[in-house]
Amino acid sequence: MSRTRRISITSEGWYYLVLLGLLLIGAMLREINLLLLLAALLAGPMFLCWRLVLITLRGLKIRRKMPRGVCAGDLLIVNLEVTNSRRKTTSWALVAEEQIVRMNGAREAPVRPAVFFSHIQAGQTRQREYRGRLPQRGRYRVGPLKISTRFPFGLFRGTVTVDQVDTLTVYPRLGRLTAAWRSRHRESHEGTQRRKQGHARMSGDFYGVREWRSGDSRRWIHWRSSARHNILVVRQFEQQRHRDVAVLLDLWEPARPKTVDRENVELAISFAATVVADACRRGGSNLLMAVGTETIELAGGAASPPVMEDVMTQLALAEATPAASLTRLVEAVMPKTNSDAEIVVITSRDLTGENAAALAVLERHNERAPSRRVLTVSTSTGKLDEYFQL
Repeated sequence: MSRTRRISITSEGWYYLVLLGLLLIGAMLREINLLLLLAALLAGPMFLCWRLVLITLRGLKIRRKMPRGVCAGDLLIVNLEVTNSRRKTTSWALVAEEQIVRMNGAREAPVRPAVFFSHIQAGQTRQREYRGRLPQRGRYRVGPLKISTRFPFGLFRGTVTVDQVDTLTVYPRLGRLTAAWRSRHRESHEGTQRRKQGHARMSGDFYGVREWRSGDSRRWIHWRSSARHNILVVRQFEQQRHRDVAVLLDLWEPARPKTVDRENVELAISFAATVVADACRRGGSNLLMAVGTETIELAGGAASPPVMEDVMTQLALAEATPAASLTRLVEAVMPKTNSDAEIVVITSRDLTGENAAALAVLERHNERAPSRRVLTVSTSTGKLDEYFQL
């Protein structure tokens, strides 16, 4: 981790220096000793300020603590920790600042948060945090860190730059699934509920006992049945399994997108992210996420927090394109889904005219597996409000 130290004169310092120069020139031209003495006295604070700025920044160590990811619009909390490793001198009036720059998508002005430390005694470590909200999903570069001071007179500014750069992923904004969505999912689950009997470490309904085997937990022993059978027996549980979920996200936008086109894309991504987050919180199923842009990107696995993080990262970096093809997305992904899976097709385009051909392809695949439940939602229509609110 490299460190760069720089000391520069401030605007106030320049004013002070000009005044000192005029005073010195006048004293020399007029040969007035008292003015020469006054100029010498005024030069003292300049040297003292430069020296104290140099000493204040010596031995300072700064560290950043931040999350790896946060959802768009959620509160981001970043902690900055500064340590004064010197043995004697206190550091005064320190300002720690950095910049946050979006790495993907359109170029935007960087955000420059800063925190103030009034003083840090020798050998002491102090912490400050800044908070904010990033409204757009994507990947951000946080850093480098800068710590500066103008103590004591503000004539010089000393800055130490620490090349500590972290990456922050801003996930899509999550919304709320409506009662209609919950009702639809509950009907889907109740109609196809499958139970798998096992003795794994799963929470479920107790349905019977079996003989104890090496490696079983003592907590599973059913003592009353063991006494009745005169042999150790353990409980068996029923493990519930939900329908597998496949989310097909078609990210299309025209070559010259308008504001409403970009909003439709962001709504589609937020809806997909909310469906994925809901499936991973419930667990008990496999999840497949397919994002169709110029290419088709797949992610998924057993619904769990790690899979949710992978899918959220994929959605955070997804970019809409005119080359996206819903038909190609359906043809590529539908053969990979189970015959009783729950399919959610989300698109940002209007499903009329030539785009209706993709629906015909979807229906053809669905006829081969009638037990599938397929839901198609276009964010360019008002149907999304039935299932999702941002």
